[in-house]
Formats: sequence, C-alpha cells, structure tokens
Amino acid sequence: MDKYIPQFDGLRAIAILGVLFAHTEYLQSVPHLGFLKYGRAGVDLFFVLSGFLITGILLNTKGSSHYFRNFYARRALRIWPLYFATLFVVFVVILGLRQRAGDNGKDSTWLYYVLYLQNLFPHLNRPAFLAPTWSLALEEQFYMTWPALIFLLTRRKLLVVLVGLMFVPLLFRTALLFSGAPYVAVDEFTLSRLDAIVIGAIWALWLRSANCTQGQWRRWNIGVLGASVAAICLSKLLIHQHSSVLSYSFLATGFAGVLGLSLVSSSTDSLIGRALSMAWFRYLGKISYGIYLLHMPVFIFFEEWRSHWRAVLQTTAEGKLLAAAISFAAVFAIASVSWFLFEQPILRLKDRFRPDEKAGMSESLVSDFPTPDQKAEGRLTA
Repeated sequence: MDKYIPQFDGLRAIAILGVLFAHTEYLQSVPHLGFLKYGRAGVDLFFVLSGFLITGILLNTKGSSHYFRNFYARRALRIWPLYFATLFVVFVVILGLRQRAGDNGKDSTWLYYVLYLQNLFPHLNRPAFLAPTWSLALEEQFYMTWPALIFLLTRRKLLVVLVGLMFVPLLFRTALLFSGAPYVAVDEFTLSRLDAIVIGAIWALWLRSANCTQGQWRRWNIGVLGASVAAICLSKLLIHQHSSVLSYSFLATGFAGVLGLSLVSSSTDSLIGRALSMAWFRYLGKISYGIYLLHMPVFIFFEEWRSHWRAVLQTTAEGKLLAAAISFAAVFAIASVSWFLFEQPILRLKDRFRPDEKAGMSESLVSDFPTPDQKAEGRLTA
C-alpha cells in the first residue's frame, strides 16, 4: 500500500503558518517580530513538496492505464471545487455587492483567475482577496505540462531537462531585474519561480535511482541544507536589496534538504519526526489548502472590524497579539468547516480514479530504501 508520511503534513503546517504570519502585517510592527515577513517563504516549501509528490506519483503510474485521466481527475477534485467556490464568492458576491452599492470595487479580471493566468500579468488589477492565488496558478500550469513530459521522456532525459530548468528561473529573474520589471513579476511570474518545483522533482527522481541509499540520502540532505542556509545569508549580506534573485534558488534547495531529512526521520523515534508528526501539526497540514485560499478574505474583513476597536487595542503590542490570535482562530475555524463539509466529501470521489493494481506497484512510491515508518498505513498524497 502507498504510504502516508505524517511528517509531510507537519511541513505543510509550517509552510501555512509562515504564510499567515507574513500576511498579518500589523503583527510585524510588534518589537522583535519584524522577521515574520519572511514567512512568505512558506510558499517555496509548498512548491518543493508539490514538485516532489507530483513527480513521484507520475513516475510510479507511468505506463498505467488511464494515466492522464486518473491524474487530472484527482488533481481537479482536490484543487478546483474550493478554488472556484472562492472565485464565485469574491467576484459575484463580494465585489458584485460593492459594485451595486456604488463602490469602486468593480473588477473585470475574473477570466484570468478562471484560466489560472493571474500570475502572468503583473499589471493586472488584482482583488486583494485573491492575492495568494498566484502560486495556485503557477502550480496549475505545472500540472498541465508535467504529466506529458514524464510520459514522453526517459528518466535520464528527464533529469537533463530538470537540471536545465534549474537555471531558467535564475536567468529570468536577473533579466527582469535589469529590464526594470516590477517586483511582482520577479516574485510571481511562472518562469521566475520554477526553482522550488524543479528541485522537488529532482529529489523525487533521485530517490528512485538505483544507487540511492538511506545513508547517502541523509548525508546529502544535511549538506544541502547547511550549504543553502549559508548561501542565503551570504546573498543577503552582499546584495541585500536584490537578494531574492539568488535566494529563491537557495530556498528551494534548502527546503528540499528539509523535506529529505523529514522523510528519514521516524515519527516515533526522532525528535524532528515527532515534532512534525504532532497531531495538531498534522491537522493544520491537512486543512492547509483551505487556510491558504480563505485566509485573505478573513483577514481583510477582520481588519475592517479591528479598525473600530479602541485605539489602545489597535496600537499596543498586546492588542496586536490579541488581534492575530482572533484572526488566526477564525481562519482555522472556517477552513475546518470547509474541510469537513465541502472538501472531504468531494475528495472521496478520488478513489474512483486510482491506478490499477499493476500500475507502478512494483516500485515503492518513495524509494527503494525503507523509511523509518515503513509499517505505517495510509497513502503518500499530494
């Protein structure tokens, strides 16, 4: 049976918490909490996980019957229902009501969001409610092209393509920077941010190579993580203002190292594994997609409500911490309702699109070496 890796839900929890802290801008003005703005790197961790898991699933099901149908049906059931429900609420309900009320909230960009193209147009008038969806557009573009490449290429050719793709984002970001393009293009355009997905895919391919042993895997990931942290710090010191040109690539390799180490850290016998496998961490990871999609509308409406608080609660550190706790609790509650009443019932339909028993079952979904939790039941899912 395919394996469920609880540590991966822990990584998702860390990623989504980082994103929430980064988007709670008033909290960053509290003394000693300015570093929370770097929580936006959680998106890169999501990208690494996505590249690793999706590539692994496609490699294991390559050659199976209904290869394309099963993949796209399962992805659509996971991504589309909540995404399009959110678009409906934002464009039809929220912005529609504002328009009828005479507000300047009219927005005609809905088609870009329906087609997952919003990250390709930096000058697009984007509703703040949907600001985080640029990363979903990038991933959807990845889903549209990646299954065909894996289907057509041998593993050796696929590795060549992946190594070549590692240099594309770095060169593209440099070109955008020197051409005077807006930073939103550097931060969100597809060719600017492929690093993390590509490195995740390389890790999935390497994990399935014949000469990958658990000891080699562990040593390499420790080295990659250490080197990446050093490179990020160095780039920040040397080219502070434009360090993201380099640091996105280093973040990708660093998070790949984190992913690799989490995979060989037992959820019962390892400190890292136990930390990542805590029940509340796993739960946050499970509902992280709903949190990611729904947190901005909640935050925006909460800020409107917070503007009517007493001045002392708006400006003091205690008041800001209280506001963050309330807004986070609201997001978790709404995402939980979404998970249990909307997402989970739809996800049960994914069982209708499982690969046949022969498809990829001769090859472990994670690697030839056993993970520390090899007796765990469940599925390795994306």
